[in-house]
Amino acid sequence: MESSRNRKGAQSIQRAISLLRAVARHNEKGAALSKIAAEAGLHVATAHRMLSALVQEGLVTQDPISKLYYLGIELFLLGGAAQQFTIRNQLRSALERIAGETGDTVFLLIRSGNDVLCIDRVEGKFPIRTIMIDIGARRPLGIGAGSLALIAFLPDDQFQAILSANASRYAQYQNLTAEDIRKLAAISRKQGYVVSEGLFHEGVTSLGVPIFNRQKKVIAAITVSSISQRMDGKRCQEIVQMVRKVTRLEGTTSLRKTPKQKN
Repeated sequence: MESSRNRKGAQSIQRAISLLRAVARHNEKGAALSKIAAEAGLHVATAHRMLSALVQEGLVTQDPISKLYYLGIELFLLGGAAQQFTIRNQLRSALERIAGETGDTVFLLIRSGNDVLCIDRVEGKFPIRTIMIDIGARRPLGIGAGSLALIAFLPDDQFQAILSANASRYAQYQNLTAEDIRKLAAISRKQGYVVSEGLFHEGVTSLGVPIFNRQKKVIAAITVSSISQRMDGKRCQEIVQMVRKVTRLEGTTSLRKTPKQKN
């Protein structure tokens, strides 16, 4: 009897995690109950009951008008205690300095499985601001300059595995393909950073700069985004050099351990 209860308890936890992951995949635009249930492999009634419990705990939120589900603030607060979020604390002043000197919007991104996760953002004072992704939002790895910077410098077998896993998801972003991502990654490796000129967002140029630890592993990426008119070749180079300099001053490259990541 006790063993049976334990199994049911473990199953409930696994189902709840599946629901959270399904919501996370669509957090930017929100997800309907039917879609979440289908992706989690649950009956709609079961998914609804469990989502209601997650809403009560603040782990999920539901828009009262559209009825779409999003990740809740409580989940983000819990995540703030995780080891990987020490990166956010360490780089916060660097982001503020970069945004202050460039006037542009700066994002801090990390890897979470086959997704990129935005964990911080600082807006510059330039009147026209480019808010490409919200804190807590996820996208497939490879979509976005910083997102691509997280994987472009991985060993080729790991890079190809991520592209294969996300290939079916890329089409919803400007009808991109895995081959488009692969080509941009090849160019990025040669120059040491990613430049996206309107590829992911029309009229916006973004720079993705990988942040390495002492073991030469990418632990995060910083993205600087602005309207394309402000981002000529010379200014792009200046911003990249600034990002590298500021992160060195903040001691980022002295991190001795890389947070564990899902492959």
